[in-house]
Parts: sequence; C-alpha cells; structure tokens
Amino acid sequence: MIKTRCNYHKKKQRKSSSIQRYWHYYKLRLLRLKEHPQRIARGFAVGVFAGCFPLIGLQFIMAIIFAFIVKGNKFTAVIGTWVSNPFTYVPLFLFNFQVGKLIVNIFIPNNQMEFSWDSLKQISDLGAEITATLLLGSAIIGVFFSFVAYYLILNLLKKWKNIK
Repeated sequence: MIKTRCNYHKKKQRKSSSIQRYWHYYKLRLLRLKEHPQRIARGFAVGVFAGCFPLIGLQFIMAIIFAFIVKGNKFTAVIGTWVSNPFTYVPLFLFNFQVGKLIVNIFIPNNQMEFSWDSLKQISDLGAEITATLLLGSAIIGVFFSFVAYYLILNLLKKWKNIK
C-alpha cells in the first residue's frame, strides 16, 4: 500500500516536472529570439487570431500570412495557433458559434436558427448560416483573444528580459 502511494506520487511529480520542463523550454525559446518583443508579441497575437478559426490545417498558413502583414515573428505566430488543439476544438468552436449567434440575433431580429442535432437534413439545410455564424463568432473571439495575447506576451517578455 505504501509502495503504491509512493509510485503514484512519483508519477504525479514526474508528470508535473515534464510540464514544467516544456514551459521552461518554450520560455527559453522566446527569450532567445533575436527580435524586438513587439514583433514577437505581434506574431503570437496573429497566431492566436488564426487559431480561433475552425479552419484546421489552414491555421498555420493564415498565421504566417498575417505575420507577414503585421511584421510579426513567424515562429511565434505558429505557436499561437496552438490555442486550438484537440483538447480545445469543441469548446472553443461551440463558444465561437454561440457568440456569432448572439451577434447575428442582435443585428437580424427574429433570426431563428434553432435546429435539432438529430436531423442531419436540417443541419445541412442551415449549413451556410451555421458556417457564417461560426466564422463571425470566430472573428470576434479571435480579435479579443489576440489583443489579450499581444499584451500578455509583450509584458512577459519585457519582464523576463528586464526591458522597461
């Protein structure tokens, strides 16, 4: 019994130490980038923006294109897309859809987009409306999270590099 507890705590400690190791690794990668913190933060922000869209597979391409446009770091842009990953796809995109639905209902009163998940025919009939609502919600959430990510990364980099 005591041996099992010790093994459990060792496994738990090993798991938390590996997470800390990954965090430390990416922190060092950010600190070793030879660019201005604003460029690094801009890259990360556009990556987060691209990561909020349900275009799995195209998010990296979007992030790199946006990084070129805003003169941000391409590496951090790709890292920023990890905001959507297999663990966050469903909650993120459902939340984006709900935000899009809320905005659509504000501007188009009496827009009833109620459907039953049981009926695939009904979902396919509303396909364009569902897609447009999801993309609208993704854009709004993407803009919000990209601003948060920009200032968060910028402040962290300034703190870590002791820049005022």
